[in-house]
Parts: sequence; structure tokens; C-alpha cells
Amino acid sequence: MSSEYAAETMTAASDRIAASARSPARGLMLAMLVLIYTLNYVDRQIVVILQEPIRAEFHLKDWQLGLLTGASISLLYTVMGIPIARWVDRGVHRVALIASITAAWSLMTALCGVSRSYIQFVTARMGVGMAEAGFAPTSHSLLSDLYPQRRRPFAMGIFALGIPLGVMVGLAGGGIIAQRYDWRTALLMVSLPGLIVALGFALVAREPVRGAAEADRHAPVGPLDFGAALRALWRSPAYVQLLLASASASFAMAGLSSWLPSFLIRVHGMTLAQAGFSLGLLIGLAGLAGTLGGGWQATRLGGRGMHAMVWVPMIGLAVAVPLFVAALLVPTPRLAIALLAPPMMLGYLWAAPSIALSQSLAPVAARATASAICIVTSNVIGVAFGPIVAGLLSDAFARVTGDTATGLRWALVCTAFAALWSVVHWLLVARALRRNDGIVPAEPMRGDLP
Repeated sequence: MSSEYAAETMTAASDRIAASARSPARGLMLAMLVLIYTLNYVDRQIVVILQEPIRAEFHLKDWQLGLLTGASISLLYTVMGIPIARWVDRGVHRVALIASITAAWSLMTALCGVSRSYIQFVTARMGVGMAEAGFAPTSHSLLSDLYPQRRRPFAMGIFALGIPLGVMVGLAGGGIIAQRYDWRTALLMVSLPGLIVALGFALVAREPVRGAAEADRHAPVGPLDFGAALRALWRSPAYVQLLLASASASFAMAGLSSWLPSFLIRVHGMTLAQAGFSLGLLIGLAGLAGTLGGGWQATRLGGRGMHAMVWVPMIGLAVAVPLFVAALLVPTPRLAIALLAPPMMLGYLWAAPSIALSQSLAPVAARATASAICIVTSNVIGVAFGPIVAGLLSDAFARVTGDTATGLRWALVCTAFAALWSVVHWLLVARALRRNDGIVPAEPMRGDLP
């Protein structure tokens, strides 16, 4: 390459990134995506705090509750995630798609509120999962075209704040509304904001140019066929280990979070409103601190190389395990809630680095696919099976001890140790990145989907 051509390439790349950074809509779009992500998790998590009155009305066992909070929403989330991501990578208008699916999952949440049987409720929850399936991959692809690689962990960390904010609002708000009215009213009330925000996003947001934030202007931004995308991702050992690290962390955190309201109600005698408010505030604040901390450290340490951003989340998950166990075994509710704060914060440190790495390791033409595969894997292993396995363990321990409260306590202790599985895979991610095996070579475009 001649010096003139190299200078021209560097100048063009700098102009592209600078134009992306100057986009006046970038900050507003990020803020709106955080708001939509918050509503996403409100609709998803509110059932967790409502599960005890739902169990009483429909006469359910714990494994059925685990199905309701886990697999019912993740089944179609899993089935639809990759097809929607392929659609996104082929050039669908991402702003319009996000607005449409936000309105759709809000309507399905309202249907949950008017369901008259367990089967109807599960079916509506599957509809919520189907609508939500495309949001995260589409948003990750959108943000990756708004923020260059150096700033991407920060942007993804801000975006991921929607998770703890949604959990906080869903648990606290859902518990208070259900305590004052009933669980059906709570579901109907949380469905309305999504319809309003969906319309606002469609009117305000703008679609960025694909690959606008990339330093390499020659990186292919057209669609890769699905086989080419999979081969490109599979050749990255870091990406493969990232899938397993995220999925196993999701398994432990979803299994714990989905049952903590029932734990406080059964073991410590809290009311629905007390458990919802306490856990909502706890998980919200701890999640905010952990997510922001994870994004900040990934941006700061990532300058030394991508491998440097994974050490903090890895150590955080390892330290969280004994802290979770201690919180689950103490005799008083106040002490339990106080001791849950540190491991909850540590358990959120991995979110932003995981999202940022999945986007930076993927070719531009397969970013939504890379995100969807990561999310689908986490949902199948984590969100679907975490609550169910914890519920099955609870039923098994209850048969042995003769007490549902004691059974649930020991089930959650066992679930906490699953976080160590994630630590092993994060270590392998760091090793692969340090060896520079994590870089995914961009493949030439090979046409559309077969």
C-alpha cells in the first residue's frame, strides 16, 4: 500500500468516525433505547413479583411457576431471535422494527392481564417473548453504527442500564400495584407506556449508515449468508467462549433473581409489596452500579487490549458466589437484603463487556446475528432453564425437608454455585483474546440468505 493510499484511507476512516460522533441524534437515540429496554424488562420481570398470587389463583406448582417466568417467554424469544437478526443484517429499517416490536410486546403484556387460565397466560407470555426477540440484536447493531469500537463498551453499558432499571420498576411497581389492586391491574398498567414510547421512537429516531463508525472503510457492510456468518464467528475461540460465559452467568442470575421474591415471602414472611419494593430497589441500584461499573472498566481497560476488559467481570462473579450463599442463610430479612446488595452488583459486571465484545468480534455484516446467537444461547441455557432448575430443586428439597420455605432456600444456594461455571469460560475468553485468536476475519459477501 502506498503512503498516499494509506493516508487517504486513514483520513476517510477518521471522517466516518467523526461524523458518527457528531451525530446530533446519537445521544437522544441512546436515551430512548435505554427507556425502551427498561420497558422491555418491566414487562418481562413484573411476573416474577406477581408469581405468588398467580400461583394461588391458578393452583400451580413451583416448576410451573419456573416455566411461566422462564421458558414461556424465552421459547419464542429463542426461536425468533436469529431469523429476526438475519433480517436486520440484510438491511431492514432498524428504527421502524424497534418501534413495531415495542408496541407488539406491550399489547401481549396486556393480554397476560386478561388471561383466564394458566394456558392462556403461558401463550400470551410466549407472544411477549416473540416480540421482544428482535429488540436487543437490532439495538446492538444500531448502536454499533453510532459509536466507534473504543467508545462502544461505554455505549453498551449505558444501554444495558435498561435491565436493572426495568427490574427495579417491574418488581417495586408491580408489587405495590398488585398489593393495592390485583395482579391483573398491574399487568394492564405497565403495558400502556410501551405503546406511547414506540410511537415516539418512530417519530424521533434516525437510521444510521451501516458501518459508519468503523475505522476500516473497506470492511464489508452488505449481508453475509447465514453459513458464512456462522463460519466467521465459529473461527473465533473468544466468541465461542463468550457465548458459554454469558449463558452460564445468565443461568445463575436468572435462577436466583426469579425466585428471590418468593424467597423473601416464604422464608422471611414479607408481604408482596414489601418484597417487591425491597428487591426492586436493591436489584435496581445494585444493577445500575454493576452495569455502569462494567461498562466503565471495559472502556478504560479495553485500551490495553480486549482481553483486559474481562478480568473484572470474571473476578466479580467468583466473589459473588460466597456472598450470595451468606445472604441466603442469614435469619432476618433486613440482613438478607443488605447482604444481597454486593453480589447483585458483582453479578452485573459482565453485561456491558459481553455485549461490546460480541459486536467487536463480529464482522460488520453479521453483528445482529452475533448478538442474536449470544442472546439465544443465554436464553436457552440461562433464562429458560435457570428458573425451572431452581424450581425443580425447590420441589425436591421440599419433599426431603417437608417445608417449601426450606426447600427454596437450599435450591437457591445450589443455584448460586452455577456462577463458577461462568468464571471458567470468562478465563478462557481472556486467554483466547490475549492470543489474538478472537479477531474475526471479515468474509467477502456471498449473497443473500438461501
